[in-house]
Amino acid sequence: MFKQFILVLLAGISVIAEDLPAAGKILTHARQQLPTAPVRLTGALKDRAPNGFVRRELAIEMDLYWGENPPRAAYRIQDKKTHSLELLEIKWKNSGAVFDYVKNGIPAPEFNPADEIGGIGITWSDLSFSFLWSKDAKTVETGKRLGRDCYVISVLRGDKQLRLWIEKDSGRMLGAKEQNAAGKLTKEIKVISVKEFDGLWMVKDLDIIHPAENRRASLRIETVEPLE
Repeated sequence: MFKQFILVLLAGISVIAEDLPAAGKILTHARQQLPTAPVRLTGALKDRAPNGFVRRELAIEMDLYWGENPPRAAYRIQDKKTHSLELLEIKWKNSGAVFDYVKNGIPAPEFNPADEIGGIGITWSDLSFSFLWSKDAKTVETGKRLGRDCYVISVLRGDKQLRLWIEKDSGRMLGAKEQNAAGKLTKEIKVISVKEFDGLWMVKDLDIIHPAENRRASLRIETVEPLE
């Protein structure tokens, strides 16, 4: 009898797992929520102390062409105090992302998208939402985030695992948590607010939290305007 019970239990778990949509399908749905018309976003990246004090601020300008084939984007990061200027262009091709990075006018052929921008706690991969194009992802479970029903997607990033909460109905990303190989939380990407643009919703305010280091970085979008 006990053996039969275990078999029935395992069969039930198998059915549940098979009912989960493929990660690729869910990520495609999430990308479809991004603006397809060319758009420019301007704002700031801020490195915050535990008491909320802004230790460093970088100006940011993003030109997003997510509706093109292949999708592409250009990012400009400027430190107004040091006059440092970083430029990154990304194209998401079927073979993977292609990066063109320049710092202070000097190209860097060995660019790593996992590097932090200005050492303030947010990486180029975080900023660009490159994980939405990941081919190394799987659907692991369902769950709740901000009171909404979500699919939980696991994306491998080097030796770490990023878990994304994608709302079932809307396809919007409601947050993400990164864990190391030991399962310890290393980073949380927390959506603070979203903005509607041409009938689609996009992230407006984002916090990136490093609990072990008691660090917090924030992305704040100030203006959104269409590009010609």
